[in-house]
Amino acid sequence: MRRIAGELTIRTVNLRELMFRIKICGVRFKNDVDAVEQSGADAIGLNFFPPSIRYVDPAAPATYELAAAANSAGLLRVGVFVNTSVDQMTTIADTVGLDVIQLHGDETVSIAQALLAEGRRIIRAIKLPRRAMSVNEIESIAGPWSAIGIHLLLDADAGSAHGGSGKTLHWASIARWAEQAGPDRWTLAGGLKPENIAEAVRTSHASSIDTASGVECPKGVKNEGRIFAFASNSGLSPQRDHA
Repeated sequence: MRRIAGELTIRTVNLRELMFRIKICGVRFKNDVDAVEQSGADAIGLNFFPPSIRYVDPAAPATYELAAAANSAGLLRVGVFVNTSVDQMTTIADTVGLDVIQLHGDETVSIAQALLAEGRRIIRAIKLPRRAMSVNEIESIAGPWSAIGIHLLLDADAGSAHGGSGKTLHWASIARWAEQAGPDRWTLAGGLKPENIAEAVRTSHASSIDTASGVECPKGVKNEGRIFAFASNSGLSPQRDHA
């Protein structure tokens, strides 16, 4: 981010430094992975929160095979965890074969720091209300996490469901925060779907996006056509180098 004439802030983003451009979260089957790859998206999310309709068992051979298929396809593999211990997360990450750990519960900054100390790549879900928010309001929630250098994923607060609500954020508020206070790299989530993703990207200025329920029909079942439409309508050209 650089400031011109003390007033106008212009954000420049090195696209090669982005963790991913388009993540399809909550995949459960090999054909989901195939659809993600063919759509041009560049990351998948595997959900390890047992109450979720998108849960996959980390001990099941099928989950390892799913992650292996994603790796072969050049997709970033993100594991989504909710209030799981550091030891459990690292064990699952190593057993399944994850590239990134996503904290989507009530985890503290110290949990993220412990994972960082072990050399793990971390995404932190920042849960925000759907209403318009000031830059300071958003930064008061996101700031402690961006201060330790982890990737932020902005999502609508879904309460005890911890995501997947299909509810959107106030995109104009997000854009103001990103321009004035946000880190260079962050991801927009929350109710994104083929029907609204172009407007969401245009309004929020997001360069990285995430969806789960938005590409499902029925709920919990990924739909190939909706995955393709989501990636295409976003206007984001994905990258495949996650080194």
